[in-house]
Amino acid sequence: MPLSVFLNMTVSAAITVWSPGPNNILLLSTSSKYGIRKNLRLMLGIWTGSLTLMCLSGLFCSTLSKVIPGIQAYMKYAGAAYILYLAWQTFRRQPPADSAAEKEPSYLMGLFLQLLIVKIILYGLTMFSTFILPWESSILLLFLFAIYLMILGAIGNLIWAFAGNLLKRLYNAHYRVMNAVMAFLLLWCALRIIR
Repeated sequence: MPLSVFLNMTVSAAITVWSPGPNNILLLSTSSKYGIRKNLRLMLGIWTGSLTLMCLSGLFCSTLSKVIPGIQAYMKYAGAAYILYLAWQTFRRQPPADSAAEKEPSYLMGLFLQLLIVKIILYGLTMFSTFILPWESSILLLFLFAIYLMILGAIGNLIWAFAGNLLKRLYNAHYRVMNAVMAFLLLWCALRIIR
């Protein structure tokens, strides 16, 4: 994989998994209520679910490209379209509500949440079909990319968990500017995919 493609994938992935979403907002909320230590089980569940989904996404996209040769060309446009959709959603996103999780965070809560979030499923499919599979096909490399994508998500989760109320207040105060910057970067990534 060329370095430029790897960097585009990393920027696109980081924006997707570091921006406010179900996992990050839940971690923001629960860490401000229960602290980091009680959130470790929740984070481990999220990371286990994320790695599972990334592996399944890589296998699904790889199998699909072998069963239907030539689909990669079309999948990159679908991936770019999804990234444009994420850019639009990011641009118009409002600050999260001040509701806190009622139930103490658990491993299973994180795991099941991860396996049900359409954003993460589409994230995995987009990253593999658009950035990884046109360049790499070995099962070992696909697994390493799955780990890499999960680690990017884990970093975002940790940022949101440790930031707690500080980041929540900052985002609430400047969400329009932060959303516009993230949306612009996603737009840039989508345009780079289709050129």
